[in-house]
Amino acid sequence: MIDFVFAFWVFLNVLLLIYICEELILVFAALRYKKPKSNLNLDNLPAVTLQLPLYNEPYVIERLLDACMKLDYPDSLFQIQILDDSNDKTTALIENYLAQKCTRKIEVQHIRRENRKGYKAGALDYGMSDAKGEFIVIFDADFIPQSDFLLKTIPHFSHEKVGVVQTKWGHTNETYSLLTRAQAIMLNTHFSVEQMGRSFKKAYINFNGTAGVWRKSCILDAGGWAADTLTEDLDLSYRAQIRNWEFVYLNDVETPAELPITFEAYKTQQFRWSKGAAECVKKNWNLLWTAQIPLKNKIFGSFHLLNSSIYFLVFLLLLTSPLIYYFAALDKIRFPFHEQLGIIGLIVSSLLVLVFAFGQFMGRKVTLAQILWFFPSLFIYFSMTAGISIYMAKGVFEGYRGKKTAFLRTPKLGTNRQYAIEKPQGNSLFSLTTFLEFAFLLYGLFYLFQGISKGKAEIVIYGAILAIGFSLSLFFPKISWKWKK
Repeated sequence: MIDFVFAFWVFLNVLLLIYICEELILVFAALRYKKPKSNLNLDNLPAVTLQLPLYNEPYVIERLLDACMKLDYPDSLFQIQILDDSNDKTTALIENYLAQKCTRKIEVQHIRRENRKGYKAGALDYGMSDAKGEFIVIFDADFIPQSDFLLKTIPHFSHEKVGVVQTKWGHTNETYSLLTRAQAIMLNTHFSVEQMGRSFKKAYINFNGTAGVWRKSCILDAGGWAADTLTEDLDLSYRAQIRNWEFVYLNDVETPAELPITFEAYKTQQFRWSKGAAECVKKNWNLLWTAQIPLKNKIFGSFHLLNSSIYFLVFLLLLTSPLIYYFAALDKIRFPFHEQLGIIGLIVSSLLVLVFAFGQFMGRKVTLAQILWFFPSLFIYFSMTAGISIYMAKGVFEGYRGKKTAFLRTPKLGTNRQYAIEKPQGNSLFSLTTFLEFAFLLYGLFYLFQGISKGKAEIVIYGAILAIGFSLSLFFPKISWKWKK
């Protein structure tokens, strides 16, 4: 039986290695990335509409509006749509701001809908009919655009087939705690490896839901915003690129935003992204592979769409790896190449660390402090990934099945220390997910103890990742882990 499990474990590592190799290809492509050329003509700027989709954002709304009012662009060509679906004091704060603090002579629409139909996608689509701009700029509530954002992005639309310009996310609170440092590694890898690499390879990238600019005609040509997935940004991105619209990624234009400060907020965000990506696979897979587009785009696009499905691999590897290393320590495995067990794990894990290291440090001035924080932060990221793996696998499975769930927002707290979040669905005290998470916690603790008693570092590492990750999920979901002001 253990030999069968070992063979299955090797197969899982091969699949993970294929995924890592694709990431390494993007790393080498990102190293060759060059800033796209633009054509700035200040005498002939187009009209721009700024859309701000909001739902209950009292802690960050005034900061967002302040930043948007400071954007450098002619007033006569600038329109702001505040797409406000709030049912709390956010609406009153917006009304007060517009009455007392709005000093620019620009058109500002405070748009309220009767209901939240379609959530964010519904709000964006609702505002389109009154959007006067040739280009649509979108910012989520926690983003703080720099004053020159428009003058750095709009010129990249000089080619009529450019449909989107996406910029890099920064982090206002990266050093807040180990949890935020860990998330920053993940996001930095996405932008500095995946977005840069795909951009250089002229493969499909995606609009990240915010801090980007759309050509209005591109949105309309691709079929408009749709609310049938939880990741409307990824869905529209693929529909647009399959119709031969080009996307431009600017790694040198960075807009800071807020990272979730609690594990529960992170878990909710990742569930929405992962399930939504699975829904996009179901919706766009056939469209991608039947389109008259280069094979390269189909292959890279497939890896991109399947990113969230990596949680199935994570779940199964977490289940089998401690067991394999434990029986290897007991010399119970009798299978071809079982002596190379440690080499297999070392190769896969080293390559994975290499990808994240490139993502974290590429294009940045590296300090000793950043290097010292990298490894503990990466370990916490692996632990967080373990802690959400069951919940994410459940979400991905639901996405492929077509089961619909509500759009749960990620809380944006600004400088406020109070914490509140919509309750994650299907994660009650007596749910199957909670039971499995508790079982995995015990599983991790068992192998942590066994690894220590047998002096096997690899067993200790896997046991610790499992124990820490599922402890965060079960017992510390709302603790922000901040240790300094």
